[in-house]
Amino acid sequence: MESSALSFNFEIAAPSQGLGSVLLQTLKQTAQFAPLGPGGLDRSQVQALCQASLQGAEQATDLVQHWLASGVDIEEVYLEGITPAARLMGQWWCDDVLDFASASLGHARLRHLLFELSPVFLKNASGQAKGLSCCVVGAFQTQHTMGSFMLSEFFRRSGWHVNQFECDSADELLKKLAIDWYDLLALSLSCEQQLPEIRRSIKLIRQASANPQIQIIAGGPLLNARPDLPLNLGVEVVGEDARVAQERALELVMAVRCRSPIKLTLVNVNRS
Repeated sequence: MESSALSFNFEIAAPSQGLGSVLLQTLKQTAQFAPLGPGGLDRSQVQALCQASLQGAEQATDLVQHWLASGVDIEEVYLEGITPAARLMGQWWCDDVLDFASASLGHARLRHLLFELSPVFLKNASGQAKGLSCCVVGAFQTQHTMGSFMLSEFFRRSGWHVNQFECDSADELLKKLAIDWYDLLALSLSCEQQLPEIRRSIKLIRQASANPQIQIIAGGPLLNARPDLPLNLGVEVVGEDARVAQERALELVMAVRCRSPIKLTLVNVNRS
C-alpha cells in the first residue's frame, strides 16, 4: 500500500515475523501530517491515522487535532477519518498485513479518540429530536463497540436521550424495554451469529415494549461488510453512516407521532 504521505512499508508484514511485528516496525517511524486537499480527508489521511494509532494515543490525537485546526468538520473526522481507519485496519488484519495484537491496539486507540473528542462533538448539539429517547444495543454478551458508541454520539448531537445497553440475552433486553419508555431501538449488527436470536426477538420486543409504537432500526459493521446479506429482520435497515441512520430514525419516529397520539401510561407519562 503506497502513499506519498507515508513512509511506512506495510508490505514487510508477515505472520511468520511474530506477534506485534508490524507494531514494532511502525513505532520506528514518525507519523506525518499528510497535506489536506480541497476535498477534505482522503485515503492518505486515513492511512496516516492508522499509522498514528499504531504508534500511540498521543500521535493519533495530534493528527486529529491537526485536521480540526485545518478546518475539517468534526463530523467529517468521525465519518471520513476514524470510521474508515477502523475498517482499513480490520482489512489489514484479514489480509495478514497487521497481526491481531497490532490491530486490537490500533482499534482501541481509535475508540479512545471518540471518547476524547466527545465534548467537542456534542458542544453544538441541536434540539432537532426534542428529547426523543433511544436505546442502542450491540451484540449480546459483548462490550460496546466503537460503532455503537459513534451511533450514540450522533443521536445525542441531534438532541436524543440515549441509553447504551450491554445485554447478555434477548430476555434481558425485553425486561429493560418493558420498564422504560423508548421511542426507538437501534440494533448494531457486527456478526451474522447475532441474526437468528434477533429475528426471534423482534416480535417479542414489540409486545414487551412500554411503547407499543416503538420504532426499530438495524445497522452496523455487518451491513458495511456484507451489504447484500439478506437480514429478514422485519425492521428498518439503515446501511449508511451514523448521521444518515439518525436522520432516518427521526423520520420514522416523527411519522408515527404525527399519525396517532400516544396513549399515556404510568411508564411513559413523564416522557411524552
